[in-house]
Amino acid sequence: MNFYDGLTFPAAGVIPFEHHRAHTPLYYGIQFNTSGTLRVRINRGREHTLTGPVCFITHPGAFFEYSLAPGERHDFTFFCFAGPRVQEYLRSGLLDLTPMPAAISREHKFVETLRELLRQRELGNYPESVNLLESLLIQLRRQTQISAFLYQTPRLQELVHELRAHPERDWDFEKEAGRLSISTQHFRRIFRRHTGNSPQHYLIQLRLAQAANRLAHSEKPIGMIAAEVGFEDVFYFSHLFRKYYGIPPKKYREEFFV
Repeated sequence: MNFYDGLTFPAAGVIPFEHHRAHTPLYYGIQFNTSGTLRVRINRGREHTLTGPVCFITHPGAFFEYSLAPGERHDFTFFCFAGPRVQEYLRSGLLDLTPMPAAISREHKFVETLRELLRQRELGNYPESVNLLESLLIQLRRQTQISAFLYQTPRLQELVHELRAHPERDWDFEKEAGRLSISTQHFRRIFRRHTGNSPQHYLIQLRLAQAANRLAHSEKPIGMIAAEVGFEDVFYFSHLFRKYYGIPPKKYREEFFV
C-alpha cells in the first residue's frame, strides 16, 4: 500500500453567490465561507447566522442545511473527500466532527492552502492533494482549540463584525477599548484570545484579504485597490501583501484573476 493511499476527492469547487443545500452527505467535506452571511443548521437543530471567514465539516450520518444570503458575494469553497484513510483521521483526532462551525482567524494561510488544494486536485497530483488536505485539517483543529465559535463578549463580537464589514475605516483601538470599559492592554489580550491575533494584525489581514479578493475579481489599478481597503501608501501595501501572500499584488492578479 502506498503511503498516500486511502483517499478519494470526489468533488470540489467555489460558489461565489447565492446557494442553498439541504442533505445528508455521502462524503466528508470542508465547507469554507470567506465573506457574506452564511446560515447553518445541523440535524435540524439551532440555526446559526454567521459572517465569514468560517468553516465547518459536513459528513455522512448527519443532516446539514446551509445557505448563502442572496445579493452578497461569498466565495464559498467546498472540498469533499472519502476513503479508509478518513477513519485514521477520526481515530487520531485530526478530523473532529463536533457539530459546530469554527471561526477562522488566520484566514490568509487557510485560504491559500485551500486554493492550492483545489489546484492540485485539478492537476491530478494525488500525493500533494493528500498533504494539503492534512495541512488544512491541522489548521482547522488548531483554530477550534484557540478560538471559540462565538465570541464571549457581545460588544467584541459586534466589533469583529464591523471590522470585517469595513476594514478600510480609520480604526482607533484605544477608543474601542474605552467603549468596552477596559484598558487598552486588556482589550488587546482578550481580542487576541478570541481571534488569535492582535487587533492591528487582524485588521491588516482583513484589509489584505479584501485586497486579494478585489485583485482576483476586478481590473482596478493596484493603487486604487490599496486605497479602497485602507492603505494610503501603495508601496507599503505591496510590501505587506508580498510578506503575507508570498508574491506581489501584480503577480497575484496574474495567477488568480477570475
